[in-house]
Amino acid sequence: MFALGAVSAIALVGSAVPGLADGEEASKSSWSGNVTLTSDYRFRGVSQTDNNTALQGGLQYNGSQGIYVGAWASNVDFAADVSTELDLFVGYTHALSENTSLTGQFIYYWYLNANDASETNYWELSAKLEHQMDTVGLSLEVAYAPDQSSNLYSNGLAITGGIEAAVIDSLPLFSDGMSVSGHVGRQMFDDNALVGLPDYTFYDAGVTFAAGAFALDVRYISTDMDEAECYGGLTWCESSVVVSGSLSFGD
Repeated sequence: MFALGAVSAIALVGSAVPGLADGEEASKSSWSGNVTLTSDYRFRGVSQTDNNTALQGGLQYNGSQGIYVGAWASNVDFAADVSTELDLFVGYTHALSENTSLTGQFIYYWYLNANDASETNYWELSAKLEHQMDTVGLSLEVAYAPDQSSNLYSNGLAITGGIEAAVIDSLPLFSDGMSVSGHVGRQMFDDNALVGLPDYTFYDAGVTFAAGAFALDVRYISTDMDEAECYGGLTWCESSVVVSGSLSFGD
């Protein structure tokens, strides 16, 4: 089974581009983290928990020069011997202008209790461009996962575009208001038969309510695959409404 992982909790409420001058970097180091309970752990449209709930959490150190490093974990259920995913990542964000930034990231997907780690663990490189226009944010990400010599999986390439907009400044139960967001992307493999999936399109659209450190996200997630194309007949790729509650903390 092709193991798909993600630092998905970070993307729950989106990320605004820092307001920095051209070439300037943030001058203060800080720690941040989150804990999330979600009705289904979906990554690029595919369930990682057999359409069941997941408890997730992450911790990240943000350096003073745009470098960050962190870890994120979740329960998973896509193979008999795999129940825990730990993602280790390091990246660098550079402000191209006051409203535009570019981030490069390396992430290692580590499945702690897999019987054969060489056939489950993998790594990925990505580049993400973000641009903020008043209350609307745009993003474009390209991610590449190369094959490993001892790995059974095909090389993977994913291209994802996103948009987020703040629509309400404040609500009775959510003092920080409401935003809407969506993503559409294409996941491609160089050996579809080996992976068990065709090249496919994934997309989501949702609304996020925020109150201080808490965010409630309700999101429709789907792919263009039918059941027969999803690992030979699984329901992990079907359309679903995913509800997530996230608590963030940090400096």
